[in-house]
Amino acid sequence: MESRLGRLAIEALFPRFCASCKREGSLLCEACEHQWMPAPPLASCAFCGEPGSDRTCADCREHVYIDGLTFFSPYGNPVVRELIGHWKYQGDRSVESIFQGCLRRAALRLSPPVLPFYVTGVPLHEKRLRSRGFDQADLVAAWAGELFGIPHETYVRRVHSTSPQARTSHDLRRVGEMDGAFCVYPDVQVPDHILLCDDVFTSGTTMDAVARVLKEAGAKTVWGFVIAKG
Repeated sequence: MESRLGRLAIEALFPRFCASCKREGSLLCEACEHQWMPAPPLASCAFCGEPGSDRTCADCREHVYIDGLTFFSPYGNPVVRELIGHWKYQGDRSVESIFQGCLRRAALRLSPPVLPFYVTGVPLHEKRLRSRGFDQADLVAAWAGELFGIPHETYVRRVHSTSPQARTSHDLRRVGEMDGAFCVYPDVQVPDHILLCDDVFTSGTTMDAVARVLKEAGAKTVWGFVIAKG
């Protein structure tokens, strides 16, 4: 475990600045943590952007498996984007308490459709999990389970390592390109309704590939839940 002196030395060499007000000390200072909240996003289809509903539109439902998406903030929000970058790519886990607090304050608008959901995360490949040391999607799933009082389970594993979608050009992403990257664990009973969690939804290729294997294993509804949508 990192010693207090070691932590202080690291903070002296690499000081943190508030992602909102830029004050030195933490990634989101105490004042901003209690006051900052991005504007609620407008309801729209996660894939084509058709406004009016968080459900996947009729046209997109013909070729995707996610039934709808709930998200806390657009990925373009500079505060959210900076916090996610520190979390995923620099391993700064102080971000986790910030996001947990944000999700609790926004819980009412983030509630999924009223169904008997089970919650699970989009899994990391074992190689990336060893490198990163934590699975951010599984953490989001655990938070959602606590927030909405629904069981948190694991149904799917990633069988092929792939490039991070958030770092892939939008023009190069295609829904369906990650089919075959995931599989349901043997002898797992997949429930009818699943809240599928990740940190970021970009083009939807990753989450939709997981939704496909869940539906092929018997799920009737797979609803997405993420911190940020690109």
